[in-house]
Amino acid sequence: MTLVLSVVAPIFLLIALGTLSAKSGYLPASTGDALSGFVFKVAVPVLMFRTVATAHFGEANPLFLWVAYFAGVAPVYAAGMWIGRRFGGTDRRGAVIAGVSASFSNLIFVGVPMIERAFGREGLDALALLLAIHLPTMMLVSTLLLERAALGDARDKGESASFSPRRVVGQVVRNLSRNALVVGLASGALWRWTGLPLEGPHGEVLRLVAGTAGPTALFALGMSMVRFPIGGDRLAPLALTALALLVQPLVVFVVGAAILPPLWLSVAVAAAACPVGVNAFLFATHFRTGERLAASVIVLSTLLAALTLTAWLALFH
Repeated sequence: MTLVLSVVAPIFLLIALGTLSAKSGYLPASTGDALSGFVFKVAVPVLMFRTVATAHFGEANPLFLWVAYFAGVAPVYAAGMWIGRRFGGTDRRGAVIAGVSASFSNLIFVGVPMIERAFGREGLDALALLLAIHLPTMMLVSTLLLERAALGDARDKGESASFSPRRVVGQVVRNLSRNALVVGLASGALWRWTGLPLEGPHGEVLRLVAGTAGPTALFALGMSMVRFPIGGDRLAPLALTALALLVQPLVVFVVGAAILPPLWLSVAVAAAACPVGVNAFLFATHFRTGERLAASVIVLSTLLAALTLTAWLALFH
């Protein structure tokens, strides 16, 4: 347990330090925005580039890793939609936001530093395989569901609306092609294919930039927490938080135990147990529904993850 606490405690202390810096006014909100931009557009893409380019994946099949992880995501997403509709008082779009809020784990700002600390470089290699399809899959599925839900909401109001899956898929693909994380992963795979070494001055620069990803991500996440006050009904946010922190990793553990090697099982469960990421709120603001629900789940899951992640990691140490 001491080892687990030595992994988890610094993570959430850094988050708390970021929150305190923003809430006290010691650092302006613009600092948090700049740090988040650096993390998402520079530090983590460089880390993923370096990880994929130099990784040793062994003979394990990444398909099993993806199956185990999304076996947890799919039912939690569906249950979240039902909770949002039944207890959250939301429209169809809001129900999808609830599903996103229950299942879209924060693999960048929490997953990367936590898994690197808990499982080292080999754990980060496995996480890179998961990240390769996590964002594209969640973005595509969520956007399709939200556009479809928007059509249903419009019809409920007697308004005319249309839904074109081809247009939505094209839009998502274009957005992903410009996403820094996707570019970093793809570039790392390309560099790996060339067989060129990552040594010398350019390799050292990449190492230094990649090393900033974890602590900067956690501090930036902490600063962003002041923007997400908990408000409204507590039942739905608490239920969605329980799905995210308890049910999702449990399903991944049950499925993964049968098909994954021990390290990959540990990484998959830890990733599934991460708190909800800011993407849930970004979807909510874009579609103008469920903002308060998404914000509440982000804050609650981040606060409670200090306890639940400690428990999940204790299973593997």
